[in-house]
Amino acid sequence: MNRLNIGITAFDQSGKDKISAAFEEPMLDEICNQSLYETFGEEAIDEALKDWEEGNTDAIMVVPAEGETKLNPAALNGMDMIVWHNLRMAFTNGDEDIQSQIIMLEDALRRDFDIDKPRISPFWDAEHLEAFDVVMMNEREQGLKEFLNYTNGNGIAFTTGRELVCTSPFSEESFFESIFLAKDILAARERYDEARKNPLPKLFADKKDENRKHHESDKQG
Repeated sequence: MNRLNIGITAFDQSGKDKISAAFEEPMLDEICNQSLYETFGEEAIDEALKDWEEGNTDAIMVVPAEGETKLNPAALNGMDMIVWHNLRMAFTNGDEDIQSQIIMLEDALRRDFDIDKPRISPFWDAEHLEAFDVVMMNEREQGLKEFLNYTNGNGIAFTTGRELVCTSPFSEESFFESIFLAKDILAARERYDEARKNPLPKLFADKKDENRKHHESDKQG
């Protein structure tokens, strides 16, 4: 995809200070265009959401309040996840049918993370995490504790199941990774949607190729 346009906002002044410090890093200017908001908290999030709805930004990043580990700081509808590199944990919503949530998660893993055949674990097993693409948890507090202990406090909150890509870093080390994650998800969606935009020509091309092979085989026979 082209250069990322991202709206970056914070829940409190501490978060704004972290953003200001991060923008002293020249690398950030190389990977994205940033829209910064003078306000913070709910007002800034509303401003960022409006910017995205009007097409001014591609994604949003929300820096949580000091000491806060919110999985969904922008209160979005969807399934909440926490991500750190190839480790992913998704949290179920007790008010919804579990099967429909599994389908939503599988669809998200295909479109957002380029995972063709998602492998979902129903429980946390630190010794066998590499065998799965995501851990699906019912208990948020326990799941989050296990995840952050495993990653030394690093992680990025992300809500699947909607077009808006909104990430939130859990630590200062996660700040740049949060932007990279948004960029990677948007690029994965672009590839996924492009591949499925017009499947008929490929179907006809495959059929034509198959007929040609049969014809050549008959001639040789």
